[in-house]
Amino acid sequence: MRSDRLEPVWRSALAVAGLFASVFTVLFVSLIPGMSTEVFYLVAGAGVTACAVGLAWCVQRVVEGDSWSALGLNVSRGSAVRMLRGAAAGFAVVVVADVVCVLSGAAEWDPDASLANVPAWLTVIIPSVLLVQAVPEELWFRGYLFRHLRLSLPLGATVVITSVLFGALHLISSGATGSAAEKPFHVLQAVAFGFALAACRIVTGELWLAIGFHAGYGVLNERLITAGEGLAAVELFCLAATLAAAGVLFLRRRHRRTPLDWRARPAASMEPAPAEERPLAHSGI
Repeated sequence: MRSDRLEPVWRSALAVAGLFASVFTVLFVSLIPGMSTEVFYLVAGAGVTACAVGLAWCVQRVVEGDSWSALGLNVSRGSAVRMLRGAAAGFAVVVVADVVCVLSGAAEWDPDASLANVPAWLTVIIPSVLLVQAVPEELWFRGYLFRHLRLSLPLGATVVITSVLFGALHLISSGATGSAAEKPFHVLQAVAFGFALAACRIVTGELWLAIGFHAGYGVLNERLITAGEGLAAVELFCLAATLAAAGVLFLRRRHRRTPLDWRARPAASMEPAPAEERPLAHSGI
């Protein structure tokens, strides 16, 4: 019999293992000879997403004995619209944070040359961020882990655990480079990112808004400004603060429609999202 106390631990470990197993698909794709850079990113992205969906389906249906729809990845008529809205919100967060950073004197405008390269966006940048990062990470963290922690923990604890674990993983990610003094700010930014993404999940009861937000933020971040010497931590703090503010705005919108009880046990508080924003009948929120 599984211990309720250890449940967040083994579920978190399973989510991390599932994510890494999905991303390792890139290594197998890299062994295929004769592929151009563009083809590699398209094939690798498709492989990572397919692996993530397949593994998550097996865990959800076989291990958990739960419905696939509870993870929030079912496709509906409004899925594309919600994903685009999320992407627009992710873009907006990056722009606002960069403006604040430039006005504070911590960075200068320095748009990346890739912004004008439409073929690169379509074949490399968007596939790598959307299919290698956004879809698998949202499926495992805001899908599987959020869903099953929420079945046994209050909403507040679920948001904290998923956000902190998501941030902690960025200690070993390629993005957490730079000096040792900057790494805590990378983690802080990632925790705030996780909080905003959890808010997306709560608002709609599914993953498409979060996937769009993740992708929009990922493709534009670090492409508009260059931080001054020794001021990268300021840029990261601006991003973290803006992400946290975005998450709060999402939750305030949700709370105005149906009040959220952060401390109530699931049996008493697992209320669905508002009908006009709830595409799934069993979102698990």
